[in-house]
Amino acid sequence: MQKTMQCWPLHGVGLDNLGKDHRPCDWDVPQPGEDELLVRIDAIGLCFSDIKLIRAGEEHPRVFSEDLSKDPVIPGHEAVMTVVQVGEKLKDRFQPGSRWIIQADIYYKGVNIAYGYAINGGMAEYSIIDKRITDGDEGCYLLPLGDSVPAGIAALVEPWTCVIASYLIEHRTAPAAGGKMLVAMEPGEGRVFRFGDGVAEPQPAAVDCLNVNAATLANLRAAFPAAEFASIADVPGTNEHDDVVLCGIRTRDLGERLCKVGAVNALISLVGDYEDALWSFDVGSIHYKGWFYQGAAGEDIAAAYGRNVRPKLVKGGTCWLLGGAGAMGQMHTQLAVEDPDGPSRILVTDLDSHRIEKMMGLLGPTVAERGIEVKTMNPKDFDSLDAFNAAVAEFAPDGYDDIVMLVPVVPVLNSAVQFLGGDGLMNIFAGIPAGKEAELNIGPIVNGGARYVGSSGSRTWHLQHTLKLTEEGELNPSTALAAIGGMDALWAGLEGVAEARYAGKTVIFPHCPDMPLVPIEEIGTLAPDLVETLDANGCYTMATENALFSRFSKLGSGS
Repeated sequence: MQKTMQCWPLHGVGLDNLGKDHRPCDWDVPQPGEDELLVRIDAIGLCFSDIKLIRAGEEHPRVFSEDLSKDPVIPGHEAVMTVVQVGEKLKDRFQPGSRWIIQADIYYKGVNIAYGYAINGGMAEYSIIDKRITDGDEGCYLLPLGDSVPAGIAALVEPWTCVIASYLIEHRTAPAAGGKMLVAMEPGEGRVFRFGDGVAEPQPAAVDCLNVNAATLANLRAAFPAAEFASIADVPGTNEHDDVVLCGIRTRDLGERLCKVGAVNALISLVGDYEDALWSFDVGSIHYKGWFYQGAAGEDIAAAYGRNVRPKLVKGGTCWLLGGAGAMGQMHTQLAVEDPDGPSRILVTDLDSHRIEKMMGLLGPTVAERGIEVKTMNPKDFDSLDAFNAAVAEFAPDGYDDIVMLVPVVPVLNSAVQFLGGDGLMNIFAGIPAGKEAELNIGPIVNGGARYVGSSGSRTWHLQHTLKLTEEGELNPSTALAAIGGMDALWAGLEGVAEARYAGKTVIFPHCPDMPLVPIEEIGTLAPDLVETLDANGCYTMATENALFSRFSKLGSGS
């Protein structure tokens, strides 16, 4: 067992503070305690979330270090690992040589302690797995990996899971049981609102009322007899309400403030007579906090609950994927194309024609087999934004059933929302930072059933689901693998992620120090015989991995 290892600690803000002089650092191999594991990192996927972490440094909400220059953290959350040493207290649960992937979004005693953010992650040859991971709030955050899946492909399971999880969002169709509700009206509003029949259960525990008139208050008390009611003088300055209800709010400033005070996974309802009007919404919190906006015309608050609550793309519908040929975007596109219950007409737009061509080369046979229509466009090929928008509108004259935002750019989102059709759903998948605002039209939310949803990361059961699909051959993650490299190439790999240089994901093999960073389609430059190990679609296989490890790994073939 070696005594030192190479790793890429983050010492501050920016890529120049990762490692030292763009090279990995040498650290002592950590020794496991009696309730810990020492694991070998066999592969680590590079993610744009790593870039966000590196750019934010100590300001990243998941980083616990107060000074990375003194207390660095090793990034990397898309990790594939093999157990090397087992602490005495874990010998009945783990065996040396067993393979695992990790659910990095770890909770321990109610605190989010993410692997690769607060816990040293997988940009290292070895890593310690402690009780926060083996005995977290959801049990063990390690998932066993069978021998049939190459490490380079297993590293793609986590990002694939994030994509799949975005179509498994479960929103409530009633107030949060035992939660806290805020109901607000305009000062002096005379209209009477009510909470209709059929949704009195579950009950909120508390209802805060802002400018609520006596008749509406009486209706709310009748609907929620067990709740504790309180009158408040202004919009709260905290985010503690599970349900926020705007009853006929016409004043833009008041409405915008109310739409930004929800707790995580809050339902925010606009009820009343609303005309088309642009309000500024915190779209970053739709993604990161799971805020969900809904609406209904009239005076019945309950009517806002339950309309167009769907996570999946409309079967036989029309879908637009913005950035649909990027590293994560092509996974969304692949799901949309391969799903027999998916859309029948798909528009994919992307700024990189090469990525579009490569993606369609992989998906073309499935498109033909399913008999669906897939149109691709590069906005750069149009003389103006107006010309591009005209082409987008021509593909779906009545609007899109689904729009999937795969580029974290607010102006692009602002431009795209106008194309949502009736009961249209926009999935804000791209990680627009919380606090970033965009202008959304409130009229379609109230009168047309327009919905905006988002999700960040995944839960353990999502990862189990994706891993099962992979091991049973129902999902082929390898289509998303665009580039591979060894430990010394990790910095350049991250630079490539930041610049969107590759048409898919990059995976690094920590125990292959000298493996150059190469696109999969150029794998023959590493060794001519490697091309023969790829499958019929030019995708990475176990034979590819064995040949690579035999040539480049310090541990040899099958490591």
